[in-house]
Amino acid sequence: MSTTDQPASTPDGLSRRGFLAGGAMLGSWLALGPAGRALAFSNDGGVMVGGRPNAPYGLDLADNHILSSCLQCNTGCGIRAKLQDGVVTKIDGNPYSPWTLLPHLPYATGVDDAAPVDGALCPKGQSGLQTAYDPYRIRKVLKRAGKRGENRWRTISFEQAIREIVEGGRVFAEVEGEEQRDVEGLRALLALRDPEVAAAMASDVQTIWDEKDPASKASLVEQFRRTHAEHLDVLIDPEHPDLGPKNNQLVLSWGRLKDGRGDLYKRFAKAFGSVNAHGHTTVCQGSLYFTGKAISEQYVHGKFSDGKKFYWQADTENSRFILFVGANIFAANYGPPNRTVRLTDNLINGRTRIAVADPRFSTAASKAWRWLPVQPGTDGALAMGFIRWMLDEGRYDADFLTSANPAAASASGETSWTNASLLVSVVDGEPGSLVRAADVTVDGRPLAAAERRSYSDPDSGETREYEERFFVAMVGGRPTPVDINDTDVPVFGDLFVDTTLPDGTRVKSGLQVLLETSQEHSVAGWAELAGIDEDQLVEVARELTSHGKAAAVDIHRGVSQHTNGFYNVLGWMTV
Repeated sequence: MSTTDQPASTPDGLSRRGFLAGGAMLGSWLALGPAGRALAFSNDGGVMVGGRPNAPYGLDLADNHILSSCLQCNTGCGIRAKLQDGVVTKIDGNPYSPWTLLPHLPYATGVDDAAPVDGALCPKGQSGLQTAYDPYRIRKVLKRAGKRGENRWRTISFEQAIREIVEGGRVFAEVEGEEQRDVEGLRALLALRDPEVAAAMASDVQTIWDEKDPASKASLVEQFRRTHAEHLDVLIDPEHPDLGPKNNQLVLSWGRLKDGRGDLYKRFAKAFGSVNAHGHTTVCQGSLYFTGKAISEQYVHGKFSDGKKFYWQADTENSRFILFVGANIFAANYGPPNRTVRLTDNLINGRTRIAVADPRFSTAASKAWRWLPVQPGTDGALAMGFIRWMLDEGRYDADFLTSANPAAASASGETSWTNASLLVSVVDGEPGSLVRAADVTVDGRPLAAAERRSYSDPDSGETREYEERFFVAMVGGRPTPVDINDTDVPVFGDLFVDTTLPDGTRVKSGLQVLLETSQEHSVAGWAELAGIDEDQLVEVARELTSHGKAAAVDIHRGVSQHTNGFYNVLGWMTV
């Protein structure tokens, strides 16, 4: 049919001219952006295109919205729960939240104007409906109605629960066959209430903990018993004051929790006088956090400390190439509504290319340039394959790796230094501790004499001293002392060292140890352990190392949620 033969309008009365005009209007509306659309959208029950009234729709009315936070994971995105006849029927992102809308609506936007605008929310957040209306969701206090392990329960009121938890007593008297005993409640456990006595006891207990000699420790215990004779009745065991007061028998244990609620839990435990406030850190992302803590340790006052237990996320918005390992950014992961929108346009316009290593062909894998279908739990082997190839091919960041202190990093235009060139002692063929200049002799004298240094303790304000013995790197084949906090004298260390120092000390550089570890298998061998072809590994490794610092590896639970998760994460952090 020619264009002149087509009917002037569609069966519902919408003409082609009207449809095209409506399409142009819709395009203009979309071009306004989220904030503009909120203000331009009419929520008065009018028409959008074609002259046909809109059907009644109440889910875009502010009166039917509840703003809250999603707890389907611990990102805590802002959400908008939409109610229909008092029942939540849809969950979307809160448009005022920077986590779910980019840019988020100005906070001055009225709720009625904001009502038609939704932020994004990942599938896990959408499934909050299933959680809220799960028929097996625990909505009342459950009390054991049988012996331990029988899995028999009954519901009780909150008032009864609070009374029994606080007052204790024979709270299981009705359980048939249960050994009748008095259960101590919180009132009885709150045995130590005097803050001055508590502080004095805690200080003396710390002294006992710090003492390493058994005989001296026993003497301190006896001294403690004499000093606090009037208050020994508040202790869990007067023979073991290190266990603390009965207050410590209150244990607050929670699952996935972030700051805010976690602070409240800890504050309650501290106010009660208990040190036992603990969150869960099992085979989850705990290994991810603790690897972050380990590799962020700083050399402070003669020892490594102050590492931060956190999750390092890649800059997915500004990277030109990203390898996602066990991280499905388009479905769940960590903060997907905020991160995906920053990446999507870059994928569409070709600015960014991604690869995905995941046993499952995930949503992220479907958008990827390459997919590496690794075997579950072999992420560390894949990382070692990358490391072996990168070191063999010389595709590593030498400016960064040779910088042995902040002065060298600054001179190279780097933001941080690394221990890659620091020497490690080798005993019986096994790498051990970092070599100290004060322990290495050259011509009968230490390479560098130890120095006494002092600092002000930030907690007590007292002046404390420590001995600085310095580290060692090879510089042009010569052992050289390194002050790894020096901001004035740069040290650029040799990267691959396997030698014996003049005094007979067998040493290797940190990067040499890594190289030899990676050489335990060929690239093909590592790929086989990971369950992929060597060509696949090499292709992605070459692309990853073709963009300088505009490349990134982004990891999450697929890597960390294993018993070998710490080493999986460490492998990829090293890449």
